[in-house]
Amino acid sequence: MPASFVSSLCGYREGRPNTSDAGSDGTVKLGKLFFEAMGISTDAALPEEREGKKVGDLMASLLSADLKSVLSEKAPHLTVEPEKAFFEFEQFTHLGAVRELRGDLGKEVAQAVNELEKYSARANLDEEVLDKVAGHLNKIREQIDLADQRRRELLNLVGEESLLKLDVTVSRNLPSSADEATQQRHLVAGFSLKWTLRTDRAQDCRSQGAKMAALRRGRMPHFAAVTMEPRPSMLALLGRGSGDVDCVYHLHLPALTDAIDEYCSGTKHKATLAMRDTFRRLLDQRRVRDYDELRTYVATL
Repeated sequence: MPASFVSSLCGYREGRPNTSDAGSDGTVKLGKLFFEAMGISTDAALPEEREGKKVGDLMASLLSADLKSVLSEKAPHLTVEPEKAFFEFEQFTHLGAVRELRGDLGKEVAQAVNELEKYSARANLDEEVLDKVAGHLNKIREQIDLADQRRRELLNLVGEESLLKLDVTVSRNLPSSADEATQQRHLVAGFSLKWTLRTDRAQDCRSQGAKMAALRRGRMPHFAAVTMEPRPSMLALLGRGSGDVDCVYHLHLPALTDAIDEYCSGTKHKATLAMRDTFRRLLDQRRVRDYDELRTYVATL
């Protein structure tokens, strides 16, 4: 089954479907067949014009709402949230350590030193004692500055991993082993949303998945891409990867299947037939899956 909200994301821009590459007549033709199979009218306005939102932002909000509606009934222990950083989840909390260390760790100590200086000034101490106290306090300040300088030098030598935020996350509460009263979020699934794909967008997904696998401390979350991309060659960039992405969920796989069959029918052009074969292999190998499988699978986590 396709995503129930997918039609609201589709529209035409200057006679071209908003899933098509303007520089390729073939992708425009395939896009039109795709939208025709979906029942999208050629005068359908773009989501930016109808909703006042970019298609990517609207896709994220609608997908999140759809998953929430499913999980509230089938898996109420799971929480769906958009745009979350990795270090907010217990398997990846260590990724935020360097960022926290870059803060001013000596602030509280410096404040205590200042308070002690003010107190000693009000205490009517002997002038000689007051001078000695001031000297000791100045030495403490110097040591704070030196320690802070050294800390920053060391931090600059530490490699800090940078990970893009996950577009949509699914998580559950997890009691902390150190303190059962403290609840941590455990990431069970994360999704990278791409309305359409380019080579760089596909590499973003694969890089993100590879880093997740390498940097996690604990169970690897289910990580997949969700897209409306119609071109088999672009889907293959993700689907035929080395396991960085579990799979690719398509928002309207039935219509895309019909469109590709129509696009390739009656031709003997090798490149066109190879495109159809690529698509069929992606389906047979379950590299590309129907959106309904996403909804069903996440509810089991």
